[in-house]
Amino acid sequence: MIKEIARDFYMITLPMPFRLKHINVYALVHDGRLTLFDTGLNTPETFTTFETGLKRIGRSVQEIDRIFITHRHGDHCGMAARLKALSGAAILMSEMDHAFIRMADDQDRMVAEMQSFYLRHGLGAEALASLGSIFKSFSKMIGSFPLDHALRPGETHIVGDRSCDVLAAPGHSRGQVCFFFRTEGILLAGDHILPEITPNLSPDLLQPDFRPLASYLSSLTEMQRLSVTAVYPAHGRPFTNFLERIAEIKDHHHERKGLTLASVRGGRKSTYAVSVDLFGKDLPEFDQYLALNETYVHLVELIREGLVQEEVQENHCFYKEIPL
Repeated sequence: MIKEIARDFYMITLPMPFRLKHINVYALVHDGRLTLFDTGLNTPETFTTFETGLKRIGRSVQEIDRIFITHRHGDHCGMAARLKALSGAAILMSEMDHAFIRMADDQDRMVAEMQSFYLRHGLGAEALASLGSIFKSFSKMIGSFPLDHALRPGETHIVGDRSCDVLAAPGHSRGQVCFFFRTEGILLAGDHILPEITPNLSPDLLQPDFRPLASYLSSLTEMQRLSVTAVYPAHGRPFTNFLERIAEIKDHHHERKGLTLASVRGGRKSTYAVSVDLFGKDLPEFDQYLALNETYVHLVELIREGLVQEEVQENHCFYKEIPL
């Protein structure tokens, strides 16, 4: 499906074979060319849907001149290599996230790093094995690609007769960025601000000191200063209640942090055990991984606040409340 959101500016909704069934990418027509924001997965169905959408507005894949990418996850950059091969387009994304993609090319090393981290935090053997299989399967829907320009927050890019500001949006990934068209108040939010769900916040295995939750909340505070008239997310429908949605997300994480602290009051627990208290135990393996991520980032902040202590025993991490 393709829909015009502003003059010569289009939202293209592409399918995904997951519970989250779609992703929105954006195309801006200018000077006989196309600039693309995110790509969708590298699957035959995604490519066909994308190509059909462009044909409906009289454009083609070969006319793409630049591909701006919000972050490293495959549903956002999976087709970048394929589209570049067909069009010669330049690819622009943050160096931090591109470094992760380069590392992920070594699948065995990446799976080993992931399994080592999640084993330390109590994820079960079945979920660990499933995580490795899912990662390798997901990697088939992502093509590695060279980086033509490393995006830096604060940059402004000219796209036709529009200017586009690059905004830091860490949290969901360390190097995620959003794109803001200041004159029209259009924010291409990627996975940073979604209308109905919150993005999964997860540790960065390349940067263990990264604080996903603190970085995420800080970036939301920075964005509150923007004069946004409409948010165009990667998942879900566009929305206009920008400030209200940010407030809802902040309240959500405040509540989650409180529930996390309440869990470790019951005694020393692994991250996985705390996640079971918060999310329940009857989750599919991949959802167990997501729940553990969300729990871990809240524990990190509780440690920073002096409310929780981490203990490591035989390469396993445990958490308990520090009595006041």
